[in-house]
Amino acid sequence: MNKEIEDCLYLNKSLKDNNLVKLTWGNASVLCEDGKHLAIKPSGVGFDNLTYSQICIIELYTGKLISGMKPSVDTSIHLEIYKAFPEIKSVIHSHSKFATSWAQAFKSIPILGTTHADYFLSDIPVARQLEKNELDQYEKNLGQSIVDYFQSKKINPLNIPAILLPGHGAMVFSDSPQRTLECAIVLEEIAEMAYYTKVINPQIQPCRLSKDLYTKHFERKNGINKYYGQ
Repeated sequence: MNKEIEDCLYLNKSLKDNNLVKLTWGNASVLCEDGKHLAIKPSGVGFDNLTYSQICIIELYTGKLISGMKPSVDTSIHLEIYKAFPEIKSVIHSHSKFATSWAQAFKSIPILGTTHADYFLSDIPVARQLEKNELDQYEKNLGQSIVDYFQSKKINPLNIPAILLPGHGAMVFSDSPQRTLECAIVLEEIAEMAYYTKVINPQIQPCRLSKDLYTKHFERKNGINKYYGQ
């Protein structure tokens, strides 16, 4: 599990380096190669001070702590995502400014251009709001709300590798730590772009070629016959 701990440490420090987190507002995890454990940031430790030995190893199906410090309070969100979608190998939770602003507005981030489409096939959705009786197992049910969205709509989460938690923040996930970090960086950029686009033109509507154009951009970068390289 040494590689996964190293990847987890790198991922968490990269959140700070890319200005996706303030203070301790966020966390990242990596699924271990055995598919039975994950490495995740410990609770309350600053990103600058985070060390290899502090990274937590958790049993996937029991949530048991194997090593490291007290795990992130959001661990159960990560667990639910990994258990439902084995194709996902890494998860990031952040409160980055623009993505969180859309989450707090209870609005999906609309797909308004090809920069968005290079990484996300459609709008960045907002998960359902929890019911009062779900707050007792808050983090677990947040994770379940993410699973519910993708499963109920039969969407491959790798095609839209992010979702907003209403009034809360963003979750990003993909099939490798590096790809997850890249998607988290892009998510914040397109959230900011969408905000300014809506300010410049509040009545903007997709053009008649938008869907085909956006699909083309997504497929050339992510499809079976991908050829994009910039």
